[in-house]
Amino acid sequence: MKKINKIVNKFLQKKYNFERKYGQIEIGNINSRAAEVGFYLLLSLFPFLLFTISAVVFIPIIYLNKYINILESLIPSSAFIILNGLIRSVIGNRSIKLLISSFFLAIWSISKAVKSLIRGINRSYGVNENRSFFKVLFISLIFSIMLLLLILISLVLLIGGEKIGIFVFDLIGLDKYFIYIWNILRYSVGILFVISILVILYTYMPNTKMKVRDSVPGAVLSTFLWIIVTYGYSFYVNNFSNYDVIYGSLGGVIVLITWLYLSSWTILAGSELNARLLYKKRNRTKIRKKYDKHRDIHKYDLH
Repeated sequence: MKKINKIVNKFLQKKYNFERKYGQIEIGNINSRAAEVGFYLLLSLFPFLLFTISAVVFIPIIYLNKYINILESLIPSSAFIILNGLIRSVIGNRSIKLLISSFFLAIWSISKAVKSLIRGINRSYGVNENRSFFKVLFISLIFSIMLLLLILISLVLLIGGEKIGIFVFDLIGLDKYFIYIWNILRYSVGILFVISILVILYTYMPNTKMKVRDSVPGAVLSTFLWIIVTYGYSFYVNNFSNYDVIYGSLGGVIVLITWLYLSSWTILAGSELNARLLYKKRNRTKIRKKYDKHRDIHKYDLH
């Protein structure tokens, strides 16, 4: 019996090694997918910024300056010059009509980017999109709205987080000392918001069955990759590159496009990690079932 089990184990192990080596999910050229998603993000960026700026201009000017400072710290200076011009042009036009119209325009344009992202994530799992048009449209709209809410909540935490903390601590009777802890926590809360949205994205976007726990590794990787890439690229552009000298007035546009491409790449890298881990998990389950089946057959034959 031991000899038979040893032979079966050896056979299954060789088969598993072969499938792991040659049957892995095709990466599907993550670079080209990131370029496609980055292009659609570029098209949706200005409607999205128009909406967020239209919403932010209704807050006091001191918080508006904080919003601009946060935006300046997040993206390369060449790209910020372009966006800052858009911000300044909207500040003088506080209009409810502009806010509503920019919201629907942002939803429509972001949904296009989300559809592109769905195609890219599906390729990570080696599956085609065969869900109905209305289901894909619904998923795109839901994630577009979630993205807008995520950004707005993050901005509220970053811009007015300290005032919110003071109000809450006064309300529940805690000492003002806790505000220092809150100032640290609110940045952590922002990161957790991003991870949570990415977990939902990786769970429901691909056209394959995913569990929430299987989406966590990619979400964590994508979040921290994005932080590293954003600050690393910003540091490089601001200190070592000569985009403005080489490209002139187009330098800011080139920097912005590259940053969007890198951001898209980090999201797709998270989906690649989840796909690989899921493939190995399902493959191990399949091999285990085959092994149990062979073991039971040989055990039955011996009896």
